[in-house]
Amino acid sequence: MQRDVRASATRDAAAGEWVAIIDDHDSLRTSIARALRLEGIRVQSFASAEAFLDRETESSPVCLVLDMQLPAMNGHELMHFLQSERPPLPPTILISGHEDMLKTVGECCTPHGRLRKPFEVEALLSLLLPLLTINPAPD
Repeated sequence: MQRDVRASATRDAAAGEWVAIIDDHDSLRTSIARALRLEGIRVQSFASAEAFLDRETESSPVCLVLDMQLPAMNGHELMHFLQSERPPLPPTILISGHEDMLKTVGECCTPHGRLRKPFEVEALLSLLLPLLTINPAPD
């Protein structure tokens, strides 16, 4: 059954929805992107908040998978900037190797979810898949 829900979600993701992965660690960013692509989810990866803000894509992502510790503008600052300067803030899944950092996000930018590194891909998918447009599978 879970595979059927995933197949339906990923069919729709291919129709235009995409997920932004923003993390300065190349190996983690690549691993997350690969795992999501294997599920049929469109992904764009960015090594910094600034790279995400400078992107040329006109559409907004359906979700941000956002590292809290980024060089220059950190994850919380990016969330706040998007909320105040480029609303609406997409649902955001925060990732960090530090539990205390995941708890420090203010009420202005409530995340959709929080994951402490290292995390299982299934944990990420359980937060991400409900955000994708899911059409019921035909009977």
